Amino acid sequence: MKKFVELSKDEFFKVENDLPGNSFYQTTDWANLKKITGWDSCYVGIMDNKKIVAASLLLSKNMFFGKKMFYAPRGYLMDFNDKELLELFTTEIKKYAKKNNGILVKIDPLVEYKHHDKNGDVIDDDFSNEDLYNLLKKLGYKHKGFTIGYSSELQFRWSYCLDINRDKEEIFKEMDQRCRRCIRKYEKYPLKMVDVSEKNIDDFKAIMEHTAIRQNHFDRSKDYYMSLKDNLGDRVKMVIIYLDRDKYLDDFKDDKLYDRIKDVSKKMIPISAGVFIFDKDRANYVYGGTYSYYMSLMAQYKLQMDMIYLAKEKGIKLYDFGGISGNFIPGTPDYGVYEFKRGFGGYVVEYIGEYDLVVNKFLYNLYNMGYSLYRNLKKIKSKFKK
Repeated sequence: MKKFVELSKDEFFKVENDLPGNSFYQTTDWANLKKITGWDSCYVGIMDNKKIVAASLLLSKNMFFGKKMFYAPRGYLMDFNDKELLELFTTEIKKYAKKNNGILVKIDPLVEYKHHDKNGDVIDDDFSNEDLYNLLKKLGYKHKGFTIGYSSELQFRWSYCLDINRDKEEIFKEMDQRCRRCIRKYEKYPLKMVDVSEKNIDDFKAIMEHTAIRQNHFDRSKDYYMSLKDNLGDRVKMVIIYLDRDKYLDDFKDDKLYDRIKDVSKKMIPISAGVFIFDKDRANYVYGGTYSYYMSLMAQYKLQMDMIYLAKEKGIKLYDFGGISGNFIPGTPDYGVYEFKRGFGGYVVEYIGEYDLVVNKFLYNLYNMGYSLYRNLKKIKSKFKK
């Protein structure tokens, strides 16, 4: 008989990598990290004859009037095609949230909506989670829309992935001509990938800050980046691509960056950086950046290729380049990010989206009004800064 239970941290830890939909967002490590940014955490699940068949990390944050918002990041960990299990889990989580002063339970499952090719076009292969989309709404979840674009508050709804469970030659062959040309170009330069530590965290942070300003994106604090290493351990890899200045000056006197690099005093010049988090079968490119004036060195391509090869060594089958806007019209904002990732081959991934399971309707509407006001003020502030 299936039974809803509150799980201990140890109980959840034992199943977090084995249930369907597993990702670093649904781990005890992620709960430890989010505690630093003000989120509390608990773990719940469904037990069937002493076996955990569904589970979720629930983050929570105080809102107003002593009430909370619960959030299952990229959760739940379960087979969403099991309608009976989903209905039971939903009913019991709603009761649990209500008992613990919850206004809503937010989810953004790691579940694809439809299959797409590398150009963003829907593939006619009969795959669709439209029935699940409708079932979730029937169960009381409010869908937040088939959104396009980025948000600093939410997980991305669109991503770009590459199947790396193949020979390197086959992966390279699938890349477009421009990408292969950029890879051959970076191979000429004296570039080296180095792990981030306390000694070079300032180099890393400077690259990320430069990129955030250039792309008008939110950047994390230096303490947050260091806490990733502290809390995620071997699951995370933070790296910087450096240029060996002396070797470059010896061998590339005719290069267009020669005069700029000659004026740099550092022996090893930081060029590009990234944060990668490994799941059981997926390597995730989470944060990254490159100095705009060093783009012609193509270190951003070395960053990706080195990590693709490292993921293959770990036996990982899927490489996730991370979020894209979902807008595939050339010239539109953030199209360049998608174009860069598409060059490696692979395909577009569209997730089913964000849902709110409403627990207290009156306070939920109040929360939505407050959130809309906050977003509008944030947009005005952003325009004012520009």
